[in-house]
Amino acid sequence: MSETGTLGESQGTQRALWADAGWRRWVAASSAARLSGTMAAFALLLAGEAATGSYASGAWMASAYAFGAAVAAPVRGRGMDRRRLPEGLLGPMLGMAGLSLALAVACTVRAPLPLLLGLSLLLGVVPAGVFGAYRALMPTLLPPRLLEPAFSIDAVLIEVQWVVGPPLVGALALVHPALALVTMAACNAGGALLNRRMPTREPPPASTAPGERVSLAPFRTGLPGLVYLGVVANGVSWGLVDAAIPPRLEEVGARAESWGLLAALLSATSAAGGLLAANTRRPGSDAGALRRGLLYLSLWGVLLVPTGLMGQAWGIGLWLGAAGFFLAPQTALFISLLQRRLPADRHAEGFALFNAGWALGIGAGSAVAAVLLDVASPQLAMLLSGAAPVVVALVGRLSRHTRADSP
Repeated sequence: MSETGTLGESQGTQRALWADAGWRRWVAASSAARLSGTMAAFALLLAGEAATGSYASGAWMASAYAFGAAVAAPVRGRGMDRRRLPEGLLGPMLGMAGLSLALAVACTVRAPLPLLLGLSLLLGVVPAGVFGAYRALMPTLLPPRLLEPAFSIDAVLIEVQWVVGPPLVGALALVHPALALVTMAACNAGGALLNRRMPTREPPPASTAPGERVSLAPFRTGLPGLVYLGVVANGVSWGLVDAAIPPRLEEVGARAESWGLLAALLSATSAAGGLLAANTRRPGSDAGALRRGLLYLSLWGVLLVPTGLMGQAWGIGLWLGAAGFFLAPQTALFISLLQRRLPADRHAEGFALFNAGWALGIGAGSAVAAVLLDVASPQLAMLLSGAAPVVVALVGRLSRHTRADSP
C-alpha cells in the first residue's frame, strides 16, 4: 500500500474513533482524572517549598507521592480487575480529592515535614490503579480495529493534559501554591461525576489473577518486562528534570514557576510527535515495535543531557522541546505492546503496573534530585537526567526480543 493510502486509512480510522460516543465520554472522564496527575509532582514541589522554605523538602514530597503510587499499583490494579467499572473508581477518586484538600490545608498552616510526607504518600496510594482501570475499559468501548489508534491518540491526549497541568500549577502558585492542590481535588471530584455516563464493564467471570498473593510473572518476564523497564527509566529521567529545573531556572535568573511553561512546551512537542506517529503508523511485528520504542527512548535520553549545559532558560526549553518529540510515540508503542501481550483478565493490573513503573521511576529520580540539591547542584541533576533511558535502551536493544517475535 502506498504512503498516501496508509495515511488516508489512518485518518479514516481516527474519524471513526472520534465518531464513537463511548470513546468521547471516556476521553472526557479520563482527562478530568488525569489532569490532577500531571499537576501533582510540581504542585507538591512548590507546596513543600512554601511550607518549609526548601525545594529539597518539596522534592521529597513528590518522591513520597510517586513511591506510594508505585508500591500500591499491583494490588490496587488487581482489585480493579475484579470490580465493575467505572463504579469501582468512585472511592479512589473521591479519596484523592479529600487528600488533596488535606494537603492544601497542611501546607497553608506550614505543617511539619513528616506530616506532609505522610499525606503525600497517601496521595499516591489511594488512587493507584485508577489510570490502569481507565485503559482496561477501552476494549469494552471499542471494536478491536480501533484499539491501536485509540492507544496512540490516548498517548497524545496525555501530552495535551501535560500541556495544561504544569502551567496551571505555575499560574496558581503565583497566588498561592495550595491552590493547585485544591484544583486537583476538583479534577478528581469532576471525573467521578463524569464516570456516571460511561459504559459499564463487568469483571471477567474467571481470572488468572492469583488471589491476594502477589504474582507478577506475566509482567516481569519477556517483552512486557522490557517495556516496564523502559517506563521506569523514563520516570527516573522525568523525576530528575521535574525536581531540578525549578531551582535551576532561579540560578539562571528566571522564576521557578516558569517550569510550568517549559513543561507545556515539552508536552506540546510530545503531542506533535505522537500525532505524527499515529498518522504514519505501520503494521509490523512486536519485535519491530519494541525496536522503535527503544530508539525513541534513547533519543529522549540523549536530548535531555544538554539541558544541564544551558545557561539561559530559552536554551533549556529548546532541548526539552526536542526531547519531548520522542516521548508520546514511545508511550503509544509500549502501551500497544502490553495490550497485545498481557492476559485479557489482568489488563487493569498490567496497565496499573505501567503507571507504577512511571511513578517508581519518578520517585527514584525525585529522591536523587533531592539529595543532589542538598549536596551538589541542580545542574548536575539535569546532566544525569538522560542516563537511565540511554542505558535501558542499549540493554533492551541487545535482548532477543528485539530480534524475533518471541512468545
